[in-house]
Amino acid sequence: MILGSNVWTRDSRGWQLEPFELSAEANTGVSRRLGEIVAESPLLRTVLVFEPREMAHECVETPKVGRAVFASLARIRSDHPVVASMNLGWGIEWPEPMAGGTYSTLIHSELSPGLVYLRDACLQTKCRLVAVWTPYTAIEALLKARSSQYKVRHGIILAPSFVAIATYGLGRRSFRAWAGPLSDRDWKAVSIVIGDFEVRKVALNSDTESRKSGIVVISDLDPAKTYPFWNELRGSGRVEAIVGIDALAESATKIPVGHPGNLMEVFPRMRNLDPYLIAASVAGFAAFAALGVIAQNKGSQFEKANTAIQWRLTELNARLNTLKSNQRDMLLLQKQMPDSSDSLPTGRRDALSSLAAAIPDALTLTSLLLARDGEFEIEALIVGVGFDPESARASLANSGFVPDSDKGWVYDPVGAKLRVRGRYNVSRR
Repeated sequence: MILGSNVWTRDSRGWQLEPFELSAEANTGVSRRLGEIVAESPLLRTVLVFEPREMAHECVETPKVGRAVFASLARIRSDHPVVASMNLGWGIEWPEPMAGGTYSTLIHSELSPGLVYLRDACLQTKCRLVAVWTPYTAIEALLKARSSQYKVRHGIILAPSFVAIATYGLGRRSFRAWAGPLSDRDWKAVSIVIGDFEVRKVALNSDTESRKSGIVVISDLDPAKTYPFWNELRGSGRVEAIVGIDALAESATKIPVGHPGNLMEVFPRMRNLDPYLIAASVAGFAAFAALGVIAQNKGSQFEKANTAIQWRLTELNARLNTLKSNQRDMLLLQKQMPDSSDSLPTGRRDALSSLAAAIPDALTLTSLLLARDGEFEIEALIVGVGFDPESARASLANSGFVPDSDKGWVYDPVGAKLRVRGRYNVSRR
């Protein structure tokens, strides 16, 4: 977590706080410091809650669209140039309806580069930074996990040298943060955002009476020692719960990576390629560069051709592995067959030969049971690409292995498994 000028990291001892000096380049400095921490002990998967001093949170009117369409709107690109930047992280909340049939969202954006330096540090250490969320998005995930009778809610973070308030509700979404020691004037501003502390009774069966907003406080400290007006706020009856920083972090890890508020979506993602494919890609791009010197106007065609070759190589390798696996299985079956046809019931050798010819390349047998009365049960794994269930079923039926009409053919595409039960009919061959 980056909250104001503080860097929060978690280890076996719990959350560790490292204060950072405030400066004109605080956003850059804090991000670089977190990059150094990541480099010291890289993790395979990292999620970051990010709220340095230089962040903006603006409520804007928008159609009900996703992140990509939002960034392509001419009005948005004119009023918020950050959506076209490649060096500043930004994200939006899901649009919510407002009065009059319109929609609004909250756009979060950096005011100066910071995440780009953290991204570079992760690339160097092969650390996978999967998502970066603002505290607003993380608090929303926390509040949605808790039931409440209130229509509008507040989430308050009380941390050393950092206070933030997130407001949720139709037409009332906002986020504001204070970094550094707060003055009396700042605490009064905090109280104004929260609202008055007057205790009001809520009519349980009244839909017309406006209910007071509930508040969830996120702090590992004693709120009475942090917030000057804590007694008044607690006495108002609006405080629903007090949770720790761990609850905020856990909620952040459960947000889907595809949420439009992911600040890392503007930066290219890391790719984990096989070393052989990396070498092939390097050779392909080297050839592409050499040809590009000769004919620069055909660069795009060379790139498409190189991509097609890589896909074809991958497909052929997968098919070759499948054929080798099937070959091993068929050799094993042949060794298990008796040498003399006299030891097998009539037609049993022919049945195995027909089955060997009917099994497609994409299947690998794991179990075969062929009873004397002709009943059979086949279990197989789908290990190759391009498996066609209907074609495989027709091939088995033509070879005499006809599945039962009741659960005789069970195909599990998720587990890549196939089970066939039925009766062998030599007349179908």
